[in-house]
Amino acid sequence: MPSTDDLLLTMTVSRLIDELPENIDEDLFNTLRGLCSFKSLEDLVSFLFSENLCKMMSSSPWVVFEVGLYLDHTKTIEVVHYSDYLVIADFAASGVFSDNAETFDTQLVLQNKLAAWIAQFNP
Repeated sequence: MPSTDDLLLTMTVSRLIDELPENIDEDLFNTLRGLCSFKSLEDLVSFLFSENLCKMMSSSPWVVFEVGLYLDHTKTIEVVHYSDYLVIADFAASGVFSDNAETFDTQLVLQNKLAAWIAQFNP
């Protein structure tokens, strides 16, 4: 287990907004209901676009994830995951995301935007 100094981001299930789909990976979903931590932005983005997670998602959203800074859990954004893209909602209105909500379908663009979001807390 990495030390807490090595951890950057967390992710967990925030809430369900629809019924669980039939194709759910119960082990993965149960893991996500806990607090998952990521050592790097690259790890988080890679996971968000991973085959296992994308297969579990569907064309209509059913779950909202919360992503936050490991060292300050008050700094969060919400992620709604569709089968082939993500929507990030920033209710704190940090100004990083267009209209405080933005759609992403590639890892690099999401990684760059999340890096800007993280950077505002670590100038």
